[in-house]
Amino acid sequence: MLRSKGSRVLVIVAAIITVGIGSLVLARSSNAIESVMLFDEVMKKVRSEYVTRTDLDKLFEGAINGMLDTLDPHSQFLSKKQYDDLMVSTHGSFGGLGIEIDIRNDWLTVIAPIEGTPADRMGLRGGDRIVKIEDNSTRGITMTEAVQKLRGKKGTEVTITIQREGEPDLLDYTIVRDIIKIKSVPFSSMLDEELGYVRIAGFSDDTSDELRRAIKELKQGGMQKLIIDLRRNTGGLLTQAIEVSEFFLEPGQTVVSTKGRRREQNREYNAGSRAVGGDYPLIVLVDNQSASASEIVAGAIQDLDRGLVVGLPTFGKGTVQSVMRLAGGGALKLTTAKYYTPSGRNINKEDDPNDESAIVLPEGDLPDSSHTYYTAGGRAVYGGGGIRPDVEVEPEEMPKVASRLARKGLVFEFAVQYVANNADISEDFGEGPALIENFKEFLAEKEFEYTDEEFAEGEEFVGVMLRSEVARKVWGNQAAYTISLEGDSQLKKTVEIIGGVGTLSDLFASAAQFSEVTE
Repeated sequence: MLRSKGSRVLVIVAAIITVGIGSLVLARSSNAIESVMLFDEVMKKVRSEYVTRTDLDKLFEGAINGMLDTLDPHSQFLSKKQYDDLMVSTHGSFGGLGIEIDIRNDWLTVIAPIEGTPADRMGLRGGDRIVKIEDNSTRGITMTEAVQKLRGKKGTEVTITIQREGEPDLLDYTIVRDIIKIKSVPFSSMLDEELGYVRIAGFSDDTSDELRRAIKELKQGGMQKLIIDLRRNTGGLLTQAIEVSEFFLEPGQTVVSTKGRRREQNREYNAGSRAVGGDYPLIVLVDNQSASASEIVAGAIQDLDRGLVVGLPTFGKGTVQSVMRLAGGGALKLTTAKYYTPSGRNINKEDDPNDESAIVLPEGDLPDSSHTYYTAGGRAVYGGGGIRPDVEVEPEEMPKVASRLARKGLVFEFAVQYVANNADISEDFGEGPALIENFKEFLAEKEFEYTDEEFAEGEEFVGVMLRSEVARKVWGNQAAYTISLEGDSQLKKTVEIIGGVGTLSDLFASAAQFSEVTE
């Protein structure tokens, strides 16, 4: 019987050869067997000759990661924790307290409680410094460590100690964990009497349900045209991208198709019978962080001439990943297909025909991503490099003084003090010069240096930042969103494009006009 840990290498490698022999025979490659034997030889040399003792599990995990590194950037091995985090992001819920946290000045700090959660009901506030968790100091704690300590099963308790601005004593809170829902649609609002706005932050299990409620409320408020904001939305579930697209497409219209090596990966996804359709003016706002599921939605809207895409070229992730559970609780996230928009284009930015590492599928009749394609109405669109907007709008660069203040966390710190020192804050608190003057006094105390010219250049932007952060502390994230949109230059231009139009055809005419201006 083989008992030594070193011998385990031989057993595992033998198992690899045995399990993989069918595929090796099919491949008819003696080189594959030689490569496995080479792996075995290298592993034995490392185990016996390396200067310090090696951990076998770490060596194998490193070998797996090295193998996957030869594929595309989206194929990866997930540890149990990484798999659990992925499930949180796609299923949109976890057991916890309901607070947004960050590390500020080396301490764990509450950015904002999430409305309706245990932390919110217990009265935690943005700016609260969590100095202890279960009587253990949090000074120097990492975000990963903090999340592990604060999350847990529904119904379990955790005691945290808070240091609050304006309070002389530390405050202990014993909070019962509950299921915390992460909102995919964190904000929606009417921007004027006819124009609705919806922010979609991700594509998880509840995205389409949240969007349904948001659009229903907007229509009740008089919505006649709509902006869907997918900026910084890095994607999520393919099924949700399809269901979101159905809110704007007609039944039977193709949303996306996928093609891979296996027959079951070759599928066409069409809008179902519950598709809502509509012909009101619609804009999808994107940027270079809009990826994957976001690009599926934007591509369908663009290709089917249901609306305009405005903003910056998207990330360019035109591949589909399948997540396969592995022994030990981990998983393999593997690229198994490419997706194609209704016009037949793949927008994967890595598919440069001169790049030897580009993903090439065996079917010879797949579209070349460098070709020109045409929308349902005959407009030219292009593959590769992401979704190219119908109207490209660059965001205004953040003023230097605002950028410096944000990096140092001084706007956040001021807002905490301002709220602690002002008991009754009215909704028009930032309309006069008093807020800016108070902030300048605060900056003097903090010895933050700036020139009058520098501050004057960024004063309007800084004012929006201040009002937004104070509003977050007093009234929550919805109020902060409303104010922050005032400083959003891309959104302002988008509103200008859609604002004066009455029909979808008017919107396309407006796009041509704005494209001429911006080119």
